[in-house]
Amino acid sequence: MKKIILDKASAKLTGRTLVRDGILKLVMSASGCEFNFTGKKLILSAGCDSDCLNDGKECNFPRMAVLVNGKFAVKKVICKERESFVICDSESTVSLNVRIIKLSEAAFSVLEIHPAETDDCAVIETVPEKSLKIEFIGDSITCGYGVDDANIESEFATAAENAMKSYAYLTAKALDADYSMFSASGYGIISGYTPDGTRNLPERIPPFYDSSGFSYSTVDGTLHPHDIAWDFKSFTPNAVVINLGTNDSSFCKGSDERSAEFEAAYYEFVSRVRSHYPDAHIICALGIMETVLIPQVRRACEKLAADTADDKLHFLEFKTQDGTLGYASKWHPTEDTHAESAQRLVEYLKEILK
Repeated sequence: MKKIILDKASAKLTGRTLVRDGILKLVMSASGCEFNFTGKKLILSAGCDSDCLNDGKECNFPRMAVLVNGKFAVKKVICKERESFVICDSESTVSLNVRIIKLSEAAFSVLEIHPAETDDCAVIETVPEKSLKIEFIGDSITCGYGVDDANIESEFATAAENAMKSYAYLTAKALDADYSMFSASGYGIISGYTPDGTRNLPERIPPFYDSSGFSYSTVDGTLHPHDIAWDFKSFTPNAVVINLGTNDSSFCKGSDERSAEFEAAYYEFVSRVRSHYPDAHIICALGIMETVLIPQVRRACEKLAADTADDKLHFLEFKTQDGTLGYASKWHPTEDTHAESAQRLVEYLKEILK
């Protein structure tokens, strides 16, 4: 048997990932890797990061999936330092396409993928990049929060998160695009979700966006993902979808001053995204769960476009869920609502990316 490190030399890495001491660290929602395997035996091993493991909160353990030739071979929460899965054990040589995807979000745990174990003659090769690339920036909606739990009263649990059912993943799949997600549940632009109107400063996307992702867990016992700068040249999207403002609304509701502050900060954040991706179409979207700040998002987008003569800035209003398609945990979108939102976004992207 031999061991093969899953890094950019052997696999196509998806999303904001890190490699430390030969271990692939999957940070953000739907991050992962894809490769083609030719051989007789393949064993994959995954583990929960030591910080989350030591904390011991079952609701925070990372959830993952392994797809073989497009079908689920593994789909589970990883609650051990290391678990191994026999993906292939054949007497004759076989060829397989393998994808590893982190279904849960970054904040609460990092998924560790150990070197693949194969027979001595096996080969693992990366797959080609797709011509279309999309980045999604968002909150719990983008993470696929609670989508696998139909009980609206359920508390947060990574076991109920499934980024593969989010509108973002479904959009990328429909357009045959490579993707990257930067999202965290409860996060906003000037304030994270707040139940009482008190500003929630820690839970904001902009302070962490230039990093490899926010997480309470470390990637090597010392550094958190947000301590490590992200190389924006590693993924250059044709389009960026920003779906933020849902959580800010809990802070801004009923206050013209706070809403104006949000609008100004949103303008600045989109400007920063534009500085990283000068040629990308940027779609400023809102509306699946909350509509309060739609006027501010629209104005900020239109003002920046006018101020900079930028014809690749766009505003998109999603259809707001009304219960017809049900609700998931904590009133979040169901799989059907995500699919409906993805269809809207797919149609819009097809139009502007002509």
